[in-house]
Amino acid sequence: MIADFRLALRSLTKSPGFAVVAIATLALCIGANSAIFTVVNSVLLRPLPYPDSERLVQVYNSYPKSDLEYAGVSIPDYLDRMDRASSIEDGAIYTWESLNLASEQPPTRVLGLRTSPSLFSTLQTAPVRGRAFTAAEAQPGNEHVVMLSHALWRDNFGSRDDAIGQTLRLDGVPYQIIGVMPESFSFPADEVKLWIPFAFTPEQMSMNERGTEYSEMIARLKPGTTPAMLTAECEAIVQQNLLHAENFRPYVEATGFTGIARSMLDQTVKDVRPMLWLLQAGVIAALLIGCANVANLLLTRALARQRELAIRTALGASRWSIVRQLLIESLVLFAIGGGLGLLVAMWSLTGMQWLGVGDLPRGGNVSLDTTAFAFTFICAGVTGIAFGLIPALQASRTDASEALKSAGSRVTAGRRQRLLRNSLVVTEIALSLMLLATTALLMRSFHHLQQQPAGFNPESVMTARFTLPAEAYTANSARVAFAEDVIARLNAIPGVIEAAVTSNIPFGYNNSQGTYRIEDREVPEDQPPPHGQIRSISPGYFATMGVPLQRGRVFTPADSIEAEKVVIIDRVLADRYWPGVDPVGKRLYRGEGEPENMRTIVGVVAAVKHGGLDDPVRKETIYYPYNQRPVSGLTLVVRTSVPPESITGDMRQAVLAADPDLPIYDIQTLASRVTGSLQTRRTPVLLLGLFSGMALLLAALGVYGVLAFSVGQRTQEIGIRMALGAAAKDVLRLILRQGLKLIGIGVGCGVLGYMAISRFLRSLVFEIAPLDAVALVAATVLLIGIAALACLLPARRAARVDPMVALRDE
Repeated sequence: MIADFRLALRSLTKSPGFAVVAIATLALCIGANSAIFTVVNSVLLRPLPYPDSERLVQVYNSYPKSDLEYAGVSIPDYLDRMDRASSIEDGAIYTWESLNLASEQPPTRVLGLRTSPSLFSTLQTAPVRGRAFTAAEAQPGNEHVVMLSHALWRDNFGSRDDAIGQTLRLDGVPYQIIGVMPESFSFPADEVKLWIPFAFTPEQMSMNERGTEYSEMIARLKPGTTPAMLTAECEAIVQQNLLHAENFRPYVEATGFTGIARSMLDQTVKDVRPMLWLLQAGVIAALLIGCANVANLLLTRALARQRELAIRTALGASRWSIVRQLLIESLVLFAIGGGLGLLVAMWSLTGMQWLGVGDLPRGGNVSLDTTAFAFTFICAGVTGIAFGLIPALQASRTDASEALKSAGSRVTAGRRQRLLRNSLVVTEIALSLMLLATTALLMRSFHHLQQQPAGFNPESVMTARFTLPAEAYTANSARVAFAEDVIARLNAIPGVIEAAVTSNIPFGYNNSQGTYRIEDREVPEDQPPPHGQIRSISPGYFATMGVPLQRGRVFTPADSIEAEKVVIIDRVLADRYWPGVDPVGKRLYRGEGEPENMRTIVGVVAAVKHGGLDDPVRKETIYYPYNQRPVSGLTLVVRTSVPPESITGDMRQAVLAADPDLPIYDIQTLASRVTGSLQTRRTPVLLLGLFSGMALLLAALGVYGVLAFSVGQRTQEIGIRMALGAAAKDVLRLILRQGLKLIGIGVGCGVLGYMAISRFLRSLVFEIAPLDAVALVAATVLLIGIAALACLLPARRAARVDPMVALRDE
C-alpha cells in the first residue's frame, strides 16, 4: 500500500495540469459542502448549549379556532402545569424586560429577563460567581436582586469579584448584584444581559389572569417522556379546570384553547429548517456534478494509460492490483481536494457572514468544529471511492494483448467507456437543471414577496424604542405628558416632517393582542369571540407612517382621557363585521359591556402588515389614542425630508432633554426593518444561487470535456471526412449534434426530476406554484445556452482540422 501511495503521488506530479484541475474542482465542491454543512450543523443539528438539552421543551398556549397558534403562557397556566404535569422534571416562566441602566456614563438600555428562580435549575447552569436567586427572593417586595451576564460584569465592573453585593440601578430602582453567569451562557438570546426574579402577585395567580399571556415557559422533561406526552397532559389539565370553572367552558370550546409542548430546538429553528435542508441538497448536487467531472478526467487519463496497464497485466499484475492502484490515485486526489476544501470552507464561512448567515436563528455561533471536519473527510472519502472506482473498474478491463498490438497507434475509447462518459455528462446536466430551476423558482418567489405592499410607506422614516420606568411614570398623566413633550421636541428638529409614538411598530417583533366584543352582536356559543391586535398611537401616527385613511377621521389632541372613548379600526375588521356598511359610529368594547368600556369607531384605515411581507393580514387591528390608553413601552416614528440616519443624534438628545435618565435603543429605519424581515429567506436564496451558478459552470465544463475528448479521438475520422470532401460546416454540425444530443437527454431527465421534487417546495414559495413554468423555462434556456457555447469550442476545433496533418499523424 505504501508503494502504491508513492506511485500515485509520482504519477500525479507527472501530470500537473490534470492534478491541478481535478484538485481545484474537488476543493471547491467539497469546501462548499463543508461550509453549508457547518451552517446546517450549527443551526439545526448541534444541541442547545445546556446539559441534556434534548429534554428541554417550550410550552405555550394555543387557540387554533381563533387562528392563534402561539400565544405565550399565563401565570396560572404555568402554575397548573408545574403542579400537575407528571412529565415535567423542572420548569420556569420568564418575560422579557427592557431596563434603563443608570451609571456614571450616559444611561444605557439593557435587555433582561424577569424569570422564576427555577430557570437556572431547568437549564442546569449555575453562576460562575455568587449565587442564583431563591424562591424567597421571588416574592413581592423581595425581588430587588439581579444576576449579570459575563459580558455586563466585564464591561461595567472590570470582571472584579467585589461586584457581588454592589448595587445596580435599573429603571431608577436599586438592585443588589448576587451572581454572574458563565461566559458561555446565554438565554434566551445573546442580547440578554441580566436576570431578575419574577415575583407573582396574588392577582397574577388568580383565575382572572388566564388569557394574559405576555410570558413564556420552558420545561425539562423527565427521562423517558416526550413533548407529545406533555402536550396530552396540558390538554388534560384544561379539562380538569373546566370541572371547577364551568363559566370558562364556552371560551375553551369556542377558541380550542390548549397547551402545547415542543422541542426547544425545533421551536427555535422551525422557520429556517426547510430552506437550509434544501440548501444542503443543492450543494450536494453541485458536489456530484464536480465529482462526475473528475470521474470523466480519470476515465480520460486511464485511457491514455492503457498500454502501461497492459504491460503491468502482461508482467503478472492482477486485476485487483490494477484497480487498487487506480483507486489509490483517486483517493489521493480526493484527500488533497478535501484538505484544501477545508480552507475553502473557512473562506466561504467568512463570505456567508457578510451575506447574513449570522441573522439566522443560532447563526451567531456558526463555526467549523470536529463534526464539520469529520463531514469533510467522510465526504472526500466516500466520493473518492465511489467516483474513483468507476474509471478504475473500466480501465482494469483492458485486454493486454489487444492493447499491446495497438502500440504506435492512437488508443481509442470503447463503446462501454463512451457510454459511461456520456452518462456522467447527462447526469451533470440533469442535476444542474434541477438546481437552476429550483433557484429560479425561489428567486421569483422572493421577488414577488418583496413587491408585496406593507400597508404603509417605509421610506424616509426613522424609528427608535424606549421604555418608561414604572417607578417614575406610574400615573397615566405622566406618560401622556412625556409623550407630548418628546413629540414636540422631535417636530422641532430641522428636516423632520412628522413625529409620533406607538406601542407596537410594524416589523418590530413585538405584539399586543386580545379579545373584544361588538355592541349588539352576540357571539355564537360554538364560535370564539373576536380577537385582534391592539395598538396605542399618538395623533399624527398615520401621517408619519403613510397609512391611508379610508373612512372617518384620524385621532387629534382633542381625544384626551376626558373626551369620548374612541378607536380606529383597519379594513380587515371593517370588512369582517360590516361588509358594505360604514362602520363609523359603531361601538366595540373589551372586558364587560359596561358604558365606561364602550369605544366609538371614528375611522377606518388600510390594513397594515405587522410581522412580515408574507403576512396575509388575517387578523384585524384596533388603534387606541395614546392619551386614552398610555403604555410604558413605546416606539418613536419620525418621517424626514433628509436622510433619516442623519437625525439619530437629534432624536437621542430630544428624549434625554425630556428625561436625562431615559435612553433610546433599537434605532433603525423603517425600511431596514422591512428588509430585515426578509433576511431568513434572502440569505439561503443567495447561497443557492451561487451554488447553482457553480453547478452550471461545472456542467458546461463537463460537456466541453467530453466533446473535446471525442474530437481528439476522432481526429483520423474527421481528416478522412474532410479529405473526401466534407466542408468545415459539416464537421461543425457533426460535433454540435453530438453535444446537443447529450444536452437534450440531460434536459429531459432534469425536467422530470424537477417535476418530481417540486411538490416538496410548496412550503418554501410565496403565492407561486411549485411547478412554475417561467422558472423551468428560464432555467432550461440558460442551461442550453451555456452548454451550447461549451459545445461550440471543440466543434470549431474539429472544423479546423487539417486533413493532411491528421492522416500523416495517424
